[in-house]
Amino acid sequence: MTGLAVAMDVVAAGFFAFFLVLVIRKGTVQSDEGGRSVAMALIAVSLGLLSVPLWSLP
Repeated sequence: MTGLAVAMDVVAAGFFAFFLVLVIRKGTVQSDEGGRSVAMALIAVSLGLLSVPLWSLP
């Protein structure tokens, strides 16, 4: 289960990095993201929180 928790944390970090890219790009380019950056942040947080119980399983 630890491997699954690590994988979820890596994916969450990827979503958070993409969120940062969208936020930085949004300041320089005018485009219609439609809440995509907020969705990326929420997915990253939820994956991180879901992986917490997996760290305690044997």
